[in-house]
Amino acid sequence: MPKVKIGIHLDLLKPQSNPEKIPVKIIRWLLSTGRFIFIFVEIIVLIAFITRFKFDADLASKKEAIEQQIPYIESLKPYEVLIRQTQLKISTIQTSRTNAVDYPDILTRIADQTPSGVRLISLNFKKEVGKVTFSMNAEAQNNNDITSLVQGLKQDNFFSEINLSSIGLEKNIIQFTLSGSSQLSSKQL
Repeated sequence: MPKVKIGIHLDLLKPQSNPEKIPVKIIRWLLSTGRFIFIFVEIIVLIAFITRFKFDADLASKKEAIEQQIPYIESLKPYEVLIRQTQLKISTIQTSRTNAVDYPDILTRIADQTPSGVRLISLNFKKEVGKVTFSMNAEAQNNNDITSLVQGLKQDNFFSEINLSSIGLEKNIIQFTLSGSSQLSSKQL
């Protein structure tokens, strides 16, 4: 008889049992680690559910407080209408005052520059954007009065574009037309 050798043949690189299948691995993972994830998600859902009740209660109390204030706010409506009307009137007055021309100031400045020998026949004003133009028809006894008037208006920084547009002699009286413009001088509030 031949001699039989008994020995254990050990291969460490091969698994000793059958490898686990993927569905079995997934189920084992769900039972071990997945349950903690499931519990964590459930806790978050329960917290959101409880805070929903708290927020609903807060919303109801705020709505109740607002509804209690409605009669008081409605009682103030006539005052609001009165205040808005007053504000509109004030802004209208302010706008008209800032856009109004100070004609007395313009007339005073022209009168200060007019010599005693010049007699005004007519004086016309026209309001334009940012300025007031004027045109005067006048008569004088001599050229010096006309020259004095024109030079006086030109030297005053309030006036600009001073032009002697026409001049004529009739019965030893010099008749002339003078035009110019002035700054828009408005009254202040």
